[in-house]
Amino acid sequence: MRIFKVMDADKFWKKVDSYLTDSLNQAWLCRKVGIPESTLSSAIKRKAWPRADIATRIADVLGVNLRMLITGEEEIEGDSTTKVSRSPRQSTIEESSETEEPTILVPLAPQKIAAGQGEEFLPPSEYLGYVRILERMARGIDPLSLMAVTVKGDSMTGVQIFERDVVIFARDHISENGIYIISLYGDLKVKRLEFRSGEQQIFIHSENSRYTMEVVPMESENLQILGKVVGWIHCHPY
Repeated sequence: MRIFKVMDADKFWKKVDSYLTDSLNQAWLCRKVGIPESTLSSAIKRKAWPRADIATRIADVLGVNLRMLITGEEEIEGDSTTKVSRSPRQSTIEESSETEEPTILVPLAPQKIAAGQGEEFLPPSEYLGYVRILERMARGIDPLSLMAVTVKGDSMTGVQIFERDVVIFARDHISENGIYIISLYGDLKVKRLEFRSGEQQIFIHSENSRYTMEVVPMESENLQILGKVVGWIHCHPY
C-alpha cells in the first residue's frame, strides 16, 4: 500500500489554472465539470480541496492524470505503473505495463471507522491522500464510488480485519449479505450484515465473540448503510 502525499490545495488550483487559456477558461471548466462558477471561485479563494468526484472530473476535462494534479508529480521515482495521459479517460484508473495489473487510486477519508464501539460519523471535509488498490478488487464497481477508511477496534478480527487496517468500500452500494460500512445510532462502524427479508429485519454481526449481535428493522431510521466493503489492506503488526 502507498499513501500519496498531496500538495496544498492552493498549489492544486494553480496547477489547474496552468492548463486553462483565454477561451478554455474557468467558466468553460465549470460547464464541463458541471459545477457553478461560484463553487469554483469559492474553493480557489478559500484554498480548499474539491470533493474527490469533482477533482476527478476536472482531471478528465483537462485530460491530465489525477495524481499529478494532487501531488504535482507526473511520475514517482521507481514507480513505472503510472503514466500521464492527455486523453479523456477515467483518471482514477492508472495505466499499467503489460506485466502489471491495472490499479485504482481511492481517496482516504480523515475519520476512522470502528470495528468496536463506534465513532460519530462526520462527512470528510478533506481527504488525507489516496490509496492504490488493484482494479480487480472492485470489479463491476464504479471507481468514483470507492472510499478508503481506517479501522479502529477489534470486533472484526474473525475475518482478519484488524485495527489500523484500511477498508475499501463502495458508497451507496447495497446487494446481498456481506460486510458493510454503516452508521448506527450515529456511530460509524464496519459490520457484517444479514438481510432477512421475511422478517423485515437486519442482523448486525461482529466477528468477535466478545461482541453481541444487534437486530434492527429494515426501515429503521437509526441505521444508514453507507456502502459495501470490497476489500481491505492489512496494516496489522503481525
